[in-house]
Amino acid sequence: MGCTRAAVGLALSLVLCAAPIAGCGGGPKKRVREVTPTLSGAPSVLRGTVGYETSLRRAEPQYISGYGLVVGLNGTGSTNVPENVAATMEREILIWTEGDTASSFANTPLAGLSPREIIRHPDTAVVVVEGAVPPGAPEGTTFDVQVRALSGSTTESLEGGILWTTRLQLGPASTVGGLKTDTIAEARGEVFINPFAEPGLSSEINTRIGRVLGGGRVIEPQPLELLLQTPLHSRAQAITRAINQQFLDGPRGPNSTAKGRDDQVIQVYAPPAYKDRFEEFVQILLHTPINQEYPEVLAKRYTRSMIEDPSSADELSWALRAIGTRSIGFVRDVYEFPERGPRMAALRAGAHLGDPRASAFLERLAFEEDSPDRIEAIQLLGTAEGGNSIERALRELLEDEEKLTIRIAAYEALMERAEHHRLKELVATNSARPSGQRASIEQVIYLAESRIPRGNPQGVERQDVRGRFELDIVPFGEPLVYVTQQGRPRIALIGADMKLETPMFVSAWSDRLIMVADNAGSEIRLRYSPSETGPILTQSMGPDMDELIKYMAREASATEIRPGLGFTYSEVVGALAAIQTSGGTNASFATETDRLLASLLTATQTITTDRPALIGGEGEEISLDPIEEEQAKPVTDGRQSYVVPLKPPAGPAGGDGNGSGGTNEDE
Repeated sequence: MGCTRAAVGLALSLVLCAAPIAGCGGGPKKRVREVTPTLSGAPSVLRGTVGYETSLRRAEPQYISGYGLVVGLNGTGSTNVPENVAATMEREILIWTEGDTASSFANTPLAGLSPREIIRHPDTAVVVVEGAVPPGAPEGTTFDVQVRALSGSTTESLEGGILWTTRLQLGPASTVGGLKTDTIAEARGEVFINPFAEPGLSSEINTRIGRVLGGGRVIEPQPLELLLQTPLHSRAQAITRAINQQFLDGPRGPNSTAKGRDDQVIQVYAPPAYKDRFEEFVQILLHTPINQEYPEVLAKRYTRSMIEDPSSADELSWALRAIGTRSIGFVRDVYEFPERGPRMAALRAGAHLGDPRASAFLERLAFEEDSPDRIEAIQLLGTAEGGNSIERALRELLEDEEKLTIRIAAYEALMERAEHHRLKELVATNSARPSGQRASIEQVIYLAESRIPRGNPQGVERQDVRGRFELDIVPFGEPLVYVTQQGRPRIALIGADMKLETPMFVSAWSDRLIMVADNAGSEIRLRYSPSETGPILTQSMGPDMDELIKYMAREASATEIRPGLGFTYSEVVGALAAIQTSGGTNASFATETDRLLASLLTATQTITTDRPALIGGEGEEISLDPIEEEQAKPVTDGRQSYVVPLKPPAGPAGGDGNGSGGTNEDE
């Protein structure tokens, strides 16, 4: 009997091992992907970091797009839309309005129209909306998008238009029945046209293309992927544990930043705190040590290696930041190192780690006229810990410095410090409220970024102008008007005496905008006609530049308590440029150049060949490359011109905010 049982057992074993079950050696094996670690070329001292053992995927910006609808055009839209695109847009309108188009378009020229009639109305234009964003960027990340009229459409201009909420998917936009990819973002907002083009008139500027500054927002982030070079469950678990210890506040609470999928793949979700600092998150992630038991030993190794091999200083600076505050005692020893690379790498790490000693060295460096590191030192002062000496240094640079790039860097750093100060105040106020009355952290951050009242240690002010753009008042130094063309729309009035000059005569846009003051100190008379046949608006005003800006931005509606001209952000900027070139102000004028075109061109290269072409209908292919782009022309008074883009601000978080201390000019 025992032999029989043994024989049966042996037979069963042979049968089971003949079946394709893992572990018996006869089944299909999991395919192991070949991996080249991201930091494989980094100094050997970084062995044992996440990036030295894994390859990171989905961290590079990728092309995203979708079909959208621009409304509010003054007869410059299009009436011809390809049928497959029209079907897509009709469905989108029904989704937006939840089937109630009558209520959604009440009191507009589109009231009572069907979706088909809406997209073929001359006050609307169907557009392709394009952006570039890493799929792994956290929810709430904002970015600029480009909007362009469909190829072959009769759209004349997108000036004055507003982009309705548009869903953006990875790769080319898709019509009904086309290939759908992941939808990871939405875009909406006021269309920004080149501010130096004349509104309503054709020119060498392409008004069929515009952008929405900070109008894109990530809504469905995709996880980043870390692929281990050598698949091993124990190592994958160790890396996952190290990442979750490094980033405690994951998107879904503790231990939610990293999650092992199998023995080779780890999924990583960027924490919400890094929504405007995604590149910083990626670098700290890659340089995080897997074994975190002896941080001081690692910090000592990194600083010693930085001195021995200065070419690795930038890489090791990230590694020191990944260790955290326990590396401060070691980076301090390099603050006065004679060689530039290690010295700046150490100061960079110290500033971001909150070492007050770093600020003294950065202040000194900010005033060294021949130093190539002046701008970076000033930018680091925006985040460095320190007393009021930092504010004094930045104000001194604004007041005494003649180089425009240095003044702009000092302004940006001062406003960054004001944002941090305001955020601390609002967090403290919010925490003191009953739990049921507290604002969300997103609302608090948005309020801190968009409204900064007077009376702060930095001596600056920020107003939210009708939700269209931010107006910064920085009363230090010679008068300068500075405007952004990326990220959050922003106008900065820098200078102790920012006034309009009288007597004055300003004529712009074929005499549709005229400003006149006959004598010095006399009242300024403003006359504006929205179109050649439209009504004429007149207003008398004083010399305050900020009041003029707010008047131009307010709606021209009769229902407004204080009606204005209803200018878009780009029209306000264009009007200010015209005033400056006509001698209507003693301020210089400078604009921030944008990088949107370059990022789109780079991102389109990531589109794989198996994705379909972007088809407009009737066999018409809408090309992705080259992408048309209007070229902004510098306006100068012979003293100042364009500014090289410095540190662009991040877009605000969503939400209206409900904290105290708002400075909206209509409040």
